[in-house]
Amino acid sequence: MKKIFFLLQRVTSSGNKILYIDGLRFFAVVSVFLFHFVDCYNDQNIIFKEKYDYVYNNLVGSVIGVFLFFAISGFIIAMPFYNNYVNKVPSFSYKNYYFRRVTRLEPPYIIHLLLLFFLMVFVLKTKTFSETFPRLLASIFYSHEIIYNQKPIINTVLWTLEIEIQFYIIAPLLAFVFKLKNTYRRLILIGLIVLFRYSGLSFFSFPTIFNYFHFFIIGFLALDVYMQIKDKIMPSLIYDIICLMALLFLWFSVMNLFLVVFIFILLTFSSKTLYFIKMLENKFIYTIGGMCYTIYMLHQKIIYLVINLIFPKNLIGDAFLVDFFVRLLYVSLAILVISSIFFIFVERPTMKKNWWKYRSLKKLFFE
Repeated sequence: MKKIFFLLQRVTSSGNKILYIDGLRFFAVVSVFLFHFVDCYNDQNIIFKEKYDYVYNNLVGSVIGVFLFFAISGFIIAMPFYNNYVNKVPSFSYKNYYFRRVTRLEPPYIIHLLLLFFLMVFVLKTKTFSETFPRLLASIFYSHEIIYNQKPIINTVLWTLEIEIQFYIIAPLLAFVFKLKNTYRRLILIGLIVLFRYSGLSFFSFPTIFNYFHFFIIGFLALDVYMQIKDKIMPSLIYDIICLMALLFLWFSVMNLFLVVFIFILLTFSSKTLYFIKMLENKFIYTIGGMCYTIYMLHQKIIYLVINLIFPKNLIGDAFLVDFFVRLLYVSLAILVISSIFFIFVERPTMKKNWWKYRSLKKLFFE
């Protein structure tokens, strides 16, 4: 069991991890998973949503998972720029920044696309080659929404990764804000958040980074404040209360007007809690959170495959609630097993710096 947990741990090029961030990733990916599971279940049992709307409304966690993912991306991406411009760490390289994005994210992304393409066209035969191959190419180059003005047909959840890649491209430009003094850069970041969050700016008919820019900027602002307070503020129970309330407000979509504020609180102050951080840094929680990229890419297809192909159409236990939670349990297990295999043999190796230079498969996969 220890060996399996070791193989399921995220690898970082620096060797440093902020475990509570992986804990927040856990809640983000669980929210997205539950949203898609309930959506799929409702497609099969329309009456469920009408009869058990309290389960639907309280279990799903709205769509906060996607927004939290965007903010976490901003937080993590901002760190090397902050260290370079504010802490004067000289090792930063724009070439390495972009090269690392490509070598770290592209292999699992492309491999999963090819697997789904093969499954849909040649195994299940739900799509034709001529119909799907151009869409495959569009998704590989993160341009499906731009070309077709609709979510990617091979894997609809990939629309968010198309947004992410746009942010990775422009992040170095935004990061110049860290060259300014504290007060000025924070005023600029807050101003951009307010502008993009509340002005409703939209420059294109399809979703782009501009529709979600404020969430990424929240990550920049949270990282800025976090780096300033991490050694100055002592952990306190008051931060437990604040962070727990922020998480609950996010999950149950309370006061959506202040969505960015709740995300900022979680990113900035979770490290200053006494008990909340213990939950986020639980080994199971942060391990699943560290696998979120794989789980995010695979979960929706696994949900539909398990529910539509494996389970019988009739109700399990002759009751909707029993049927719902039994299917939820088995789908969750299927996602964990399949995602773990993909993570160990596809994503985790690419987390290692210069992974293509490894001559030993044992070292690449199992060390």
